Amino acid sequence: MRHPGTETPEMTSLSAPAPAEMSAESTLPTTARSASQPAIDPLEWPTARIADIDEDAVRLLVHTFYGRIRDDDLLGPVFRQALEGRWDMHLEKMVAFWSSIVLGAKRYRGNVTQAHQPFGHLSGEHFSRWLALFFDTLDKLFEPQAAFAFAEPAIRIAESLQLNLFGWEYTLPPAQRALLDSIKQRRPTRQHD
Repeated sequence: MRHPGTETPEMTSLSAPAPAEMSAESTLPTTARSASQPAIDPLEWPTARIADIDEDAVRLLVHTFYGRIRDDDLLGPVFRQALEGRWDMHLEKMVAFWSSIVLGAKRYRGNVTQAHQPFGHLSGEHFSRWLALFFDTLDKLFEPQAAFAFAEPAIRIAESLQLNLFGWEYTLPPAQRALLDSIKQRRPTRQHD
């Protein structure tokens, strides 16, 4: 939760959000509701970033982010092949996963490392692109404190998956290391109650 007056210069975002068109019955932009629809158009980003994370915010993140993944030249083909006919199931699993991570929902049933074992053909470039899209989506949707609730575990998971897939001697690509370091440096200061 963001507390008034606790913003610091370090809590600035990487970019400013663009306006959004929200439907009346949902907090999801109309183009982010189902796996069959495209990513949110940049003109539809929320006008105000989300400060408090709840289930709807997690769902918005997952659907928006994976819409962008589907449209990405590098990641789209990988995900479309792996999830053919199973997008909706994957999106619900990712909502459960991120809800478990940031909300403590304990709904996710699975093993992240095991789920990614079939993808040993991926490269550091794939992980770098995934992270860049994820962080950009976080930046556009969430206030910095809320974004970091997702960003910190994403960094740890990405590093762990790469070590598992590529071996302990694997070194993160320089561009990815620079991205991760820049995100870590922007970590908001936490207020202790």
